[in-house]
Amino acid sequence: MNNVAVMYHYIRERDGWRGIFPLSPQDFSHQIDTLSKTYDIISLDQMDIPRSRPWCILTFDDGTKDQYINAFEILKCKGIPAYFTVMSGPLVSGVVPMMHLVHTVLSFVSDEEIWELIRLKHDTTGIEEASTIYSYELDRLRRYNKYMLNVKLTTEEATEILGSVFDTLFPDRAKFIDDFYLTEQEIKHMHREGMTIGVHCHKHQPYCGNPQQFYDREIKPCRDYLKNVLESSPEWYTPAFGGGVHHKAMREQLTPILVANGFKGAFSTVSKEVPQEREFWIDRIDCSKLVHAKINY
Repeated sequence: MNNVAVMYHYIRERDGWRGIFPLSPQDFSHQIDTLSKTYDIISLDQMDIPRSRPWCILTFDDGTKDQYINAFEILKCKGIPAYFTVMSGPLVSGVVPMMHLVHTVLSFVSDEEIWELIRLKHDTTGIEEASTIYSYELDRLRRYNKYMLNVKLTTEEATEILGSVFDTLFPDRAKFIDDFYLTEQEIKHMHREGMTIGVHCHKHQPYCGNPQQFYDREIKPCRDYLKNVLESSPEWYTPAFGGGVHHKAMREQLTPILVANGFKGAFSTVSKEVPQEREFWIDRIDCSKLVHAKINY
C-alpha cells in the first residue's frame, strides 16, 4: 500500500455560507480517526523515515480562520501533526483574493442576481458546456456564475462585478480579514505546537507561465512574510489552484527555482497516492474524495 497526502480547505459548519463546501469539525475528527487505523499520520519531516505502515500527511490550503479554530484544536487534542499553508496578501495588503470574493458573495446573494450582473456585461456563449467543470454544483446558475467569475473573466472584470456587492455585505474589510484569515499570533501558535507552516501564495493567482515572475509575485512575498513571523524560512510550498491549467508546465519550470531557494518539496492537486520513493512534487487526494479513492479508508 502506498502513502497518501490529504487536502483540506474549510473545516467548519456551513452556517449560511452557501458558496462553500466545508467539512464539518465532526466529520473531520471522524476522518482522522478512520485514517489512523491504517496510516501513520506524520509531519513533513518524517516522510523519509522507514516505517512498517504507510504514512499520511494532512495538508490545509488558504490559511482561513476555521482551520485554527476547528482543525488545529482537534489535531492538538489528538496529538496529530499537520501542514498548514498561508496566503499573505490579505494580511499584508488588505486585499481579499477573487476566490474568496466569489465564495462570500455567492453565499449571501442569489445566483439569479449575480448572473444578471454578469450576462448584461459579458459574452456567455458556450457557458452550458464550459461550466461542466463545476458539475458538483447541482444548480445551473451556480455553475455558470462560478465558471465566469473564476475562469472566463479577468480579475479586474470579476472584481468590478463582485467588489461593490462584497463591500455592501462586509463594509469593514479589515474586520472581515481578521475574522476570516489566520492572524500572525495564530500562525505562531500553530508553529509552536508542532504544525508545519508553508507557503501558499500572496494573491492566490494560478501559474502564469513565467517561473521567475511567478516566484517573485506569488511565492517570495509570502515566504518573506512568514520568515518575519516565524523567524525562519518556510521550506514547503503549495500553489494556489494547484497551479491552474498550466500545472504540468509549472512542475517542470518552477521546480529548479524552488530547489535553488531552499524548498524541500511542494504539493499538487493531482489526485494520486504517494509512492514509497516520493518526488519533489507530492500528489494529494481531496478529503471529499477519500471514500471514493482506491485507498484503504
